[in-house]
Amino acid sequence: MKTFIERKQQKWLRFLLPFPIGVVVYILILLVFDTLNQFSSNFFSQEVAVTVTLTFVLLGILRLILNFIDKRFPLLVEVNTGNEEKTSDKGVNHSFRIILIPFISLLISIVVISFLVSIYFSFVLLISDFNTELIVFNGVYGVVAILYGIIHVSTSFLAVHKQIHYKQEKELRKGMESDLEKFKMQINPQLLYDGLENLISIVHTQPRMAEQFINHLSKIYRYNLDNRHVELVDLEKELELTSSLLHLLNIKHKQTIRLTHQLPPEWLGRQIIPCTISSLVQELINKSIVNEYQPLHIELKQEDEALLFISNHNPRIGLNGGSVWNLSMINKAYAFFNDNKQLEITHHNQQIHINIPLFEIEEE
Repeated sequence: MKTFIERKQQKWLRFLLPFPIGVVVYILILLVFDTLNQFSSNFFSQEVAVTVTLTFVLLGILRLILNFIDKRFPLLVEVNTGNEEKTSDKGVNHSFRIILIPFISLLISIVVISFLVSIYFSFVLLISDFNTELIVFNGVYGVVAILYGIIHVSTSFLAVHKQIHYKQEKELRKGMESDLEKFKMQINPQLLYDGLENLISIVHTQPRMAEQFINHLSKIYRYNLDNRHVELVDLEKELELTSSLLHLLNIKHKQTIRLTHQLPPEWLGRQIIPCTISSLVQELINKSIVNEYQPLHIELKQEDEALLFISNHNPRIGLNGGSVWNLSMINKAYAFFNDNKQLEITHHNQQIHINIPLFEIEEE
């Protein structure tokens, strides 16, 4: 709809523009012949109509020819690289084009104006000697044609710049969307392996617990599937997912993992990227010693406009242990919405503090 309106506006602009330009050309011609005092008496005369008509025809021909040149020798070339097309800035040399287009416009103006003025003086005014008038008309319209060519080149470069910028933004967004999808769809194989192992150990001895285990495990993977095309979810839903995850993990770690929060009710409606808290919990457990002597306590607090993830940390020695956290995948997912909103991790004595950005969607 927007494109249709823009095209309609351009059509009316092309139709109306020759009138003021034609009047200006007529004034310039009068100045050359030093007869400007005739302008007020001849404003609606045949001469004004002729200059407007010449302007209309010239601008129309210039537009058609220059548009043809743009299509035949584009500034950007689409290069086919197999599965996708990429834009290559390997068209006609830009500096050469800046000189070429105004020069071509001047040549077109000389040909068109010479032809039309000759017809007008020879067949309408029945004048055979009009060399001076022809030179004046070509001079004035030559300036108009050169200006038109310069404006055309400028708008072409501006359009190409916008096109390149749009494609770059599109590729950047595509990459960010890919990072977001990878983060949301990542499935921890160790969680599935440990879950099935624990399920086998309790399915005969504790069938009630096994039923609850299956229920929570299904909630986790149903959550992943339901939100694979969702960019943001309510914090309340994310906490429900984390609760199911902790239920599974506590079977292995014998109820030594605890998560508490005292968030105000209005905060539960704020938005977060799916699986953010659950991923942090799994990362924390993989890097920590968790047993009945060293339980793991996670607390969520409100800090300004962000969510503060606090936990005691007993680092495990080994490949998965240590104090170095890999938050690159999560931060790439957050970069999809705002480069300034990144997870920040700090260490305070034996505690880990992670600042989690939240989003607040305004209803229109």
